Amino acid sequence: MNQVLLKAHKYWIRLTRREQMLLLGVIFCIVAFTINMIYRSVTDYIQELDNSVNRLQQDLINYHHQLALKQVVDTEYAQVALQHSSKWTEAEIHDRLRQELYRLAQKYPPELDEDGIPIRTVTETGSLVKIPSLQQGVLRNVDQNYREYTINLKIPYADFISVISFMQRLLTSPQSLRIDNLDLRRSPFDEKINAEMDITRIITAGITEVQSVSGGSVIELSLDPVDWAYTGGTLSKSSDPIIKKNYIIAESNSGKMDIFYVRAFKPGEKWTLEIDISTTAQALIFASSPDGIEFEGSERLKKDENIYRYKISVEIPKVKMERVRVRIPHIQIEGEGQKLRIYGGRLIKNI
Repeated sequence: MNQVLLKAHKYWIRLTRREQMLLLGVIFCIVAFTINMIYRSVTDYIQELDNSVNRLQQDLINYHHQLALKQVVDTEYAQVALQHSSKWTEAEIHDRLRQELYRLAQKYPPELDEDGIPIRTVTETGSLVKIPSLQQGVLRNVDQNYREYTINLKIPYADFISVISFMQRLLTSPQSLRIDNLDLRRSPFDEKINAEMDITRIITAGITEVQSVSGGSVIELSLDPVDWAYTGGTLSKSSDPIIKKNYIIAESNSGKMDIFYVRAFKPGEKWTLEIDISTTAQALIFASSPDGIEFEGSERLKKDENIYRYKISVEIPKVKMERVRVRIPHIQIEGEGQKLRIYGGRLIKNI
């Protein structure tokens, strides 16, 4: 190393003053160029990192917006799908269609509740058209994908404009209605008409699974989130590879989440619910009714994440209604970000 320095020193002292200045200038330019290249490479790399961070931040914001939109869409879809459940019996289909026809026949149709049921079937504003009592319709399995329920409707002595308005409401109903076999009749000296039509409702295929057991019948609870109603959170379907079972997972995104499975029962019937649930949240299970009927009894769920079977018994009061809607089960989850899993259940009719 010393020899190299000595040779460099000897070489340096042999140079003239001008050559020394020129050599120093060249060395300075080389060093400056090298530093500049390193600086530009580092700044370009930092700029690229900044751009990557900005892209990731924008992607994160977009994903957050998409997730929020998905939750809204899932909620809206569940509410729409609730109007076309494949689990309904023929009596439930008839009852819902009857209520919808009476709602649309009002001059100002009342709003629907969260279950798709009219808040009121009769209003103080009067009727657009008069509908007499409705007879039982005909349920047909068209193919493997859907069923059709057709009912005959007669509108006596109404003006033509009102009948046309009523038909337009039928075509825009959330229950997917279709008008078949329209017949309009009018006397030569009368301005009003008599209308008769067949109204068909389309329902996705599939009938509630009902099994015969000793002492009554059994209705298996669906593990499809579209057959459940909920507010204040999200529902999704998942599976447990350990126990090899599908389940519904509910996650709250507000201070309280309500989950319920709505069925319609005849007055005087007695039913018992058996349902398997696991959770770590503060939650309550009970039965309720959107028809203003109260049921006694509730149970606090155990929150140690183990699967427990809960039982609820209800007796439908003998009221003057064709069917009584019951939320069974009705589960309330307390707190935001809490999760609850439903592994299945069934409704047992007691005799």
